[in-house]
Order: sequence, then structure tokens, then C-alpha cells
Amino acid sequence: MMLWVFFALMAACVIVATLWPLGRERAAPTGRSSKAMAIYEDQLAEVERDTERGLITAEEGRAAQVEIKRRMLATSDREEPEHSASGRAAVFAAALIVPLAAFALYWQVGAPQIASAPFAERGQEQQDARQLQALVTELRSRLEEDPQGGETRGWELLATTYMNMGRHALAVEAFAQIVERPDATSATWSQYAEALITAESGAVTPLAKRAIDRAVELDPDNPAAAYYGAIALEQEGNTADARALLLERIAQEGQPAPWIPTFVATANQMGERLGIAPVDLPEFQGRAGPSQEDIAAAQDMSPEDRAAFIRSMVDGLEARLQDEPDDLDGWLQLTRALMVLGEEDRALAALRGAEPLVAELPADDPRRKTVEEGLAQLGGGN
Repeated sequence: MMLWVFFALMAACVIVATLWPLGRERAAPTGRSSKAMAIYEDQLAEVERDTERGLITAEEGRAAQVEIKRRMLATSDREEPEHSASGRAAVFAAALIVPLAAFALYWQVGAPQIASAPFAERGQEQQDARQLQALVTELRSRLEEDPQGGETRGWELLATTYMNMGRHALAVEAFAQIVERPDATSATWSQYAEALITAESGAVTPLAKRAIDRAVELDPDNPAAAYYGAIALEQEGNTADARALLLERIAQEGQPAPWIPTFVATANQMGERLGIAPVDLPEFQGRAGPSQEDIAAAQDMSPEDRAAFIRSMVDGLEARLQDEPDDLDGWLQLTRALMVLGEEDRALAALRGAEPLVAELPADDPRRKTVEEGLAQLGGGN
């Protein structure tokens, strides 16, 4: 309540300070200004007389008159102009209406009912920010002073921290320290591309395009690389190709993923610019298996009908994988379904389909372990 009283007093002081000079009658011109004008008039008359008597040439007389008239204008400009009645009324109205209008606007769109943060809490936030900055500075100094160039993980941590702090140009510098290293991954390059694009307010520069291409080269299935590749295509004027790239990457995913909604939303924005109807998110969720409606319908079937239904779904998935043999998650899902059905021979064939796809995966990748363990269990190991 005291804060509102303080604001009201401040507004009153401003209004009084604005209106007080306008309420006073303007004083008449000073006697000094009047005397100066009289002197200038006498000087003009004297110059004219000297010219007539031949004491000065006509050209000199004109020059002297011009100079005297200039001084008369300067003296006149220094006098404060009268305020018209309409001008004073406008200022009076503005001084009264503006504070009232500001208060009404704040009451409607502001948040006067929300208490301000206590000073102690704001101080804690500032202290946390200072501590974070100190840690970031220390980390960067340690990395730059390292004769070996600093650990890759340390530079990644520094770059990610800069991104979270909104200091995108510094994030670009940090990523640039490690992207050319032999252990740089597709994720490193796509993060580098993101930092470059963000630092340029969304523009895909040639350097960012190179980073995107390198990320795709290292991992064609990297969603981030596909996304920024689509952004690059759109900025080149290939909106249709950009939209197709996003939808194609969604279609390759055999199971729901957190990035799919962003891909769908961006594809629909592109489609709107192209005059294409939007796609529906459920079209791409769980594409490799039965939908929620299929599962619900199966609950009311007899055991025989349910088994036939499941087999039809498995057969459909298997047929699709013959056309799309690079879908690793699809092969793994097919393997699990066939194992549930007890068809181990077909499950072994599904694992055979997945085997070449996991050959390049890291040794600790769970999908690679699943395939290797499944092959060993079914007698298909080397």
C-alpha cells in the first residue's frame, strides 16, 4: 500500500511541476531588450544618413544595415514566445490524462496483484549468477591453458553453458575448438550448427551449412541435423524440399520421440506457406506398430481372433521392413513380437535384418547388445 502512495505522490509532483509555470502570466519583455531594439533602430538611421552624406559607400552601407538587422533578429528570438490559450489547454490535458491512462493500462495488462520478489531473493539470484560466471571463467581459463588444447568434454560443457546463458557467440567459439577433432561426433557438429544459426538470429551461414552437412555425414539419422538441414533448404527458397525432409525423417522413426512434435509443427508452418493442408501428429506416432485404437479393439476379441489380429499386424510390419530394410527399431520390434508368438525362426531372420545396421554402433549401445544377445540365444551368433 505504501508503494502506491509513493507512486501517487510522485505523479502529483510531476503534474504540479508541469502546470505551475503555465499558470503564471508571462512577463512583458524586459526593458533591456526594448532599449537594445531602440539602439539598433538608431544605428540603422545613422547608417542611412552617412550613406547619403557620402561618408561611406553604398555597398558599405548595405553591409552595415544587414549586420544591424541580424542583431535585431537575434535579440527578438531570445524573447520567450507567448503561450496561446489552446496550447496551454493541451498541456494541462496531457499532464492530467497521461498519468491516469498509464495507471488504467497497467491495471488491465499489468500484474498489480502479484507481490514483488523480496530483495533477499533477488540478491540470491544475483549471487548465483556471479558464481556461475566465475565457474565459467575458471573452466575456460583451464581449458585454454591446457597444453593439449583442453578436454573435449570440457569444451562441450563450456559451449552448452554459454548456450544456456544466451551467449551464443561465445558458444560458437567453444564448439569451434573441438569440431575438427577426431572424436567429434554428429551431435557435436549439429550443436555447433545450432550455435552458429542462433548467433546469426536464425540465418544459416555457409559455415553453419558446412556444420549441418558434416553432422549428416557422420550420422544420417541425427534428428537435429535433419531439422537444421530443412531450415537451410527453406532459406535457400526450397520450402517444398525442406518440408519433405522433415516428414521423411519423421516417417523413418519407428517409435514416438520428443522431437517429433517440433518437426510436425515446423512442417505444417512450411505447408501453410505452400498452401498444403497440415499433417496430423498421430500419423507418425508409433508408425511401426499397432495404434491405440487397434489395441483397444483387440481387447474385445476372442483368443483366436486376437492371435490372428496380432499375426496380421506382425505380417504387415515384416512386409514393410522388406521395403525399408534400414529401419533398425522396426526390426527390433518385429523380433520382440515374433518371440512373443513363439516363432523363433522368423525372429532370428528379423535379427539378421538388424545385424548389419548395428555394426557401426558403439559397443555399449543397447540396440547392439540386444541384437548380439538375441543372435546368441537363437543360435545365430558367429
